[in-house]
Amino acid sequence: MSKRKVKELHLTVGECISQVQRLLRERFCHFKLPNEPQGMESQHKHLLELLKRTAVHGESNSVIIVGPRGAGKTMLLNRVLSELLEVNEVKKNVLQVHLNGLLQTDDRTALKEITRQLHLENVVGDKVFGSFAENLAFLLQALKKGDRSSSRPALFILDEFDLFAHHKNQTLLYNLLDVSQSAQAPVAVIGLTCRLDVLELLEKRVKSRFSHRQIHLLSRLSFKGYLEAVCTQLSLPQDFPDPRFAQDWNASIKTLCEDKLVVDVLQRHFNSSKDFRSLHMLLMLTLSRVTVSKPTITATDILEASRVCMVDSKANILHGF
Repeated sequence: MSKRKVKELHLTVGECISQVQRLLRERFCHFKLPNEPQGMESQHKHLLELLKRTAVHGESNSVIIVGPRGAGKTMLLNRVLSELLEVNEVKKNVLQVHLNGLLQTDDRTALKEITRQLHLENVVGDKVFGSFAENLAFLLQALKKGDRSSSRPALFILDEFDLFAHHKNQTLLYNLLDVSQSAQAPVAVIGLTCRLDVLELLEKRVKSRFSHRQIHLLSRLSFKGYLEAVCTQLSLPQDFPDPRFAQDWNASIKTLCEDKLVVDVLQRHFNSSKDFRSLHMLLMLTLSRVTVSKPTITATDILEASRVCMVDSKANILHGF
């Protein structure tokens, strides 16, 4: 084989590795949502139908998504929102407001953020309002195009929902849920929280305005399912630019997942944490060891990545002193 052909071959392998790195990093860093959320089909269907009723039919709703950290609450919501926005009618009309209890620590900050995300700073101007309710009512009125049926639906997404319950008098929650119940405007309030007792934190007047819809995401993943998830996460799709490379890569991944050393490493990770964030961190460190000269993942790569993940951060800081 001539030197020129060897160079072309290396370039082809290099391009394939670049594609693998790009595709898998998008997957591990959550830049690209999975097509079908694993193990949460019923919750996905329920939430999609709920938000469709608000976005398409103008029906107000409220719901809380409950589950431990890493269970997939945000991923589920983002998957539903992306499907919802594929409908042209929804894409043009629906408004989204994203609030986080860690960032919006009081109602005044939350109201400013709502105004900013709805692009109503110029409308509000220097107006002085007597109460939070008046201010919120004015913002929602400014969104109206006519009667209630032609008003723009708004989705209020409250991450760390339980922290909003610690605001003074729970004014924000009361007014948002009051609007969703009184049918002043088509509004959906979606809360995300890790606390199973979140309803106990709500005042009686706030609780009475909540629809009491809850979507629970509880991890029922077995180690067999965890191992299958690893294999799926590392595998390349059928539409990969080089089908032959993808076939060889997927065959090597299948063999890798049957290796006893790899199974033992993954079993340790599964026992310590079942959430996909820690798994994706492990797989990202493993992927970083793939190069043109070593275009496959080996058991040693996963073992080394596991050592990095499992290292005690405090001991690591003190190491060398």
